[in-house]
Amino acid sequence: MKSISSLFGQSPFVHVMEHGAKVEECVGRLRSLVSMVFESGDPEQINTMALEVADLETEADGIQNKIHETLSGKLLLSVSRGELFDIIEQQDSMADCAEEIAVNFTFQSLRLAPGIAVEIKRFVEIVFQNCAIAAGVTSKLNFLIESSFAKRDSQTVLKLINELRERDDLTRDAYLAATRKIYSSEETYSSVEIILWVRIMGLFQELSGFADCTANGLRIVVENQRN
Repeated sequence: MKSISSLFGQSPFVHVMEHGAKVEECVGRLRSLVSMVFESGDPEQINTMALEVADLETEADGIQNKIHETLSGKLLLSVSRGELFDIIEQQDSMADCAEEIAVNFTFQSLRLAPGIAVEIKRFVEIVFQNCAIAAGVTSKLNFLIESSFAKRDSQTVLKLINELRERDDLTRDAYLAATRKIYSSEETYSSVEIILWVRIMGLFQELSGFADCTANGLRIVVENQRN
């Protein structure tokens, strides 16, 4: 028996995974930039890394355009175009958000005061872990197509998606703790620093939200195939 991908065309799913891998690379470069901020805060290196994040975001856009061209044809698909477009859009929003965070770190040299470093680092690490889970989910899309959404394979993917959803409270609480700590540091930070740190924390919260939406988009695909 032929697999679903051989009957309906595999290439769109390969491109979705390629896009997800590029987004993961973009977020990974942001992670390196953030480590640089935490360790030394060297402005020149941060600017260089921010440009690298922007370049990777542009590459992700190029893959996204390729997917739109592929899906605009008459290729038969085993899932709806709308479902695939949603996954792609959420993934691309992760890259967009990563670029915006990187740019914000170039506006001014930001100190990481010892009193709030633990809270900020904890929250940021949770967000990066969430992004990694979302990337793991997307990387299994073609695997699901090849197995015709076999029950065991679908359950494995849904377990990852549920793991990410169960981290909602952890992420929100860490975000609030970091933000409150920043606001309470008026004697340590200038008003400009506080505003910029709060903005960056908010962008990280958005990044986590896009990661969750990416995984949830795949949940819809899986559940629709199982019905």
